[in-house]
Amino acid sequence: MATKRAKKTDVVSPSSAELRKAVEAIAIQPKSGKITLLTRKLFNVLLAVAQQADESGDTYRALLSDIVANSAFDSNDTALVKEHLRRMVSVQVEWSQGTSSQKPGRKWGISTLIADAEILEDPTTRRVWVEFSFAPKIKKKLLDPVQYARLSLQFQSQLRSSAGLALYEICVRYLTNPSHLTMRESWEWWRPILSGTPDTEAGDEAKREYKYFKRDYLRPAIAEVNAVTNIFVELIEHREGRRVAEIQFRVTERKQPMLALDEHPNVFDSTLVDRMVKIGIPLKEAQTLYADSEENRIRAALQMTEQRMRSTTLPPVRSAPALFKDALKKGYAPPLDALPSATSSGKAAAAPPDDLKARLLGEYAAYRRKEARALYDEQGDSEQELARQSFEEDMLPELGTHLRDDWRRRGLDSKLAETAFFDWLARKTWGEPTDGDLLSFTLSQPRAA
Repeated sequence: MATKRAKKTDVVSPSSAELRKAVEAIAIQPKSGKITLLTRKLFNVLLAVAQQADESGDTYRALLSDIVANSAFDSNDTALVKEHLRRMVSVQVEWSQGTSSQKPGRKWGISTLIADAEILEDPTTRRVWVEFSFAPKIKKKLLDPVQYARLSLQFQSQLRSSAGLALYEICVRYLTNPSHLTMRESWEWWRPILSGTPDTEAGDEAKREYKYFKRDYLRPAIAEVNAVTNIFVELIEHREGRRVAEIQFRVTERKQPMLALDEHPNVFDSTLVDRMVKIGIPLKEAQTLYADSEENRIRAALQMTEQRMRSTTLPPVRSAPALFKDALKKGYAPPLDALPSATSSGKAAAAPPDDLKARLLGEYAAYRRKEARALYDEQGDSEQELARQSFEEDMLPELGTHLRDDWRRRGLDSKLAETAFFDWLARKTWGEPTDGDLLSFTLSQPRAA
């Protein structure tokens, strides 16, 4: 039985566990403006709202609180929603059937994600509504698609990068394909689709080098999709000589995701904005930073800044907002919280081999030693001397005779003593590494192709 179209007094909920997303709307290429993670998420939620209504109408509406789910939004906290509605009205995208090939009978088009939007408050109930519509040319395809992929809004809520969500949407479409292979296209074709950034706005380095695209987008996106969704994705590279010319993905079904899922999916995490404000960033600027950045990088930069502010062994932070924004822009914050932590019932379904975990621990320890060295170098002479004295009191008695003697003779000029010292300083500053830290490190740490 067809769902009745939403009237002005009806409530249409976007909380359906599944969305039928037209294939034309999946592999979309931005031509002006950037498609961020939150823009993708909100667009999918609006599609779910509209698909529950009768397609005979032109305008759809839902409660703001339903759209943002359990993100604690109220009638006075609409700035983030407004920002992303603006983007969906202004960002131009190319719609296709997910291929760059211009085969006979295929159609191509360009439009904005939505045609218009409005936020209004009911003066009687004080409830806040979002009303929106789609461009007439694409509305039929979006709301009653002939070919579509079934997307889980719950899995969507767990993905914290635009590339991860875009890759998930594309690969789900091919899960039931007999070959389990996605389309095969040049890596340059994939870049704007996964990054959400038009070629005209990408840096020259990003456009020239496949290895940077693989490092910054492909590897983190694949790891994220494999960690929190019900599919497993493998990258297939097709080479011309030594050069990677084209790529595609193999998709298989996973019985359950590796990590435990939040049973209450959300679109916006307003607590990140609150944390930015607490470290001294003005509210409006914090909302803009949240709208423009990936959640995993915001979390990492916040956690690094907050830990640095709490440190009693390092000099006071001169400007927490400056430190946070620099870490966010340059991406050097240790990715301690890039994915939801695994619980006792939701840890990795198949634990990595001991030698793999040992290698990851070694790489992560080396990374933290480098960060600890940078913090130590920022200290004055007296603070550095205090740190060395604390190391001698806390750790030196537990070390072997050879290393103790080496420390007393040569101090940090000894490579062994230097490693032991900065391992200790990293643990004192950030604590022992967790499984979540290691997983986050594998997703976000830049690596060579």
